[in-house]
Amino acid sequence: MSAVEKIKAAAAELSPDEQVELFRWWVQSGAFKRRQLAALKRDLAVGIEQLDKGRYRTYDDSHVIQLAEDVGRSGRERLKNSRKKSAA
Repeated sequence: MSAVEKIKAAAAELSPDEQVELFRWWVQSGAFKRRQLAALKRDLAVGIEQLDKGRYRTYDDSHVIQLAEDVGRSGRERLKNSRKKSAA
């Protein structure tokens, strides 16, 4: 059993309050913050590149609801696809 599997098994034995405490500890760790920052920088670089290449849409106040629906739909699709990949 790998160390990660052992940690997962141990975490499953924790009470919900202890699981929350473990989660908070992890998201406040330097390693987690560095990974999140690196991911944010990658996402920003992609966005800047798309802007530079003119790949964007403008929205006005009358289209904000449509924008929110599009973002939500896109997010749900990405989540569904990532779950399929992790299940495979």
